[in-house]
Amino acid sequence: MHVKNCGVFVAGYAEYLSEEMDMPSVDFEAEYHRMRCAALLRNYGLQKAKKGYVSDNVYLPDETGIVSVE
Repeated sequence: MHVKNCGVFVAGYAEYLSEEMDMPSVDFEAEYHRMRCAALLRNYGLQKAKKGYVSDNVYLPDETGIVSVE
């Protein structure tokens, strides 16, 4: 099955840019990036639940006050 969904590529590209890394022109590991994004989102949801947040609009600041999803 061939899926035409560029979301994972956009997210991967944004991550490469934010980390100031070179974007690979071949062999972009789409499945790895899908799984990584899913894991980050799941962890974010678990952290929100653990701290008692119930709204999707509440961000989790770390101890320095900076919002982070990791």
